[in-house]
Amino acid sequence: MKRRALILLAVIAVLIGFSFEVVAQTVKVGAVVPLTGRYAAGGAQNKAGYEIAVEHINAAGGVSVGGKKMRLELTLLDDESDPTKTVARLETLAAQGVVAYLGGFGSDLHAAAASIADKNKVPYLGVAFALHSIHQQGFRYLFSPFPKSPDIAKETFVMLDASIPAAQRPKKVALFLERTDWGREMGSLWEGRAKDHGYQVVIKPEYAPGSKDFSDPILKAKSAGAEMVLALPNPPDGMTIFKQMKELDLNAKAYLFVRAPDPPVWSKNLG
Repeated sequence: MKRRALILLAVIAVLIGFSFEVVAQTVKVGAVVPLTGRYAAGGAQNKAGYEIAVEHINAAGGVSVGGKKMRLELTLLDDESDPTKTVARLETLAAQGVVAYLGGFGSDLHAAAASIADKNKVPYLGVAFALHSIHQQGFRYLFSPFPKSPDIAKETFVMLDASIPAAQRPKKVALFLERTDWGREMGSLWEGRAKDHGYQVVIKPEYAPGSKDFSDPILKAKSAGAEMVLALPNPPDGMTIFKQMKELDLNAKAYLFVRAPDPPVWSKNLG
């Protein structure tokens, strides 16, 4: 946590230098994170990290602005895992005079925020933000120190090849893809990398976030002889998929889920 606090201190210092114009007693920073809804487990990590970082920074005297030490004042709002509410909450924070935005969890929420940051000329720091395409659109106020889809797709197969002897590798791959921009982006990249490394994608169904029944893609993967499942669900969807794969006896050799296992709720609920 201390390492995260130091990283946040450095980033906030840069952002403040980018946009701080008004003499004030504190430096106002705003965070919009999903504390409820499908990304709540990840948002809880954002919240804890930001609050710990601000506590450490202020305990050390705050940040330096024009040669003067000033304390950080953090306002944190819940967007309920809804991109429309992400935008509304960011507008609320802008009206309150924040000099930097701290983002939440989930590429679709961050993507909705990018244009608002540019419109309001408030730097936006997006963590847990892998969607690559949004970073190709010329947003000047968007900052995201986080791995992007091309790197994730590349390292997936580099890791598999390095970890599993060639004769034992699960060559038939099922892609379970969330019906979002990030899901489609990762699906295309995974499929390309799979081919490059000698793997075969046998099925690549899409599903709507929040789905409760994954029996159709699971049974199709089973019928296609899938030996490995790659997926990028949010935490609730990921846990549902895993439980239903067990119930429907999909016994692949390997499973690689991105994002869903990140929060502690994954291991608590699945053991």
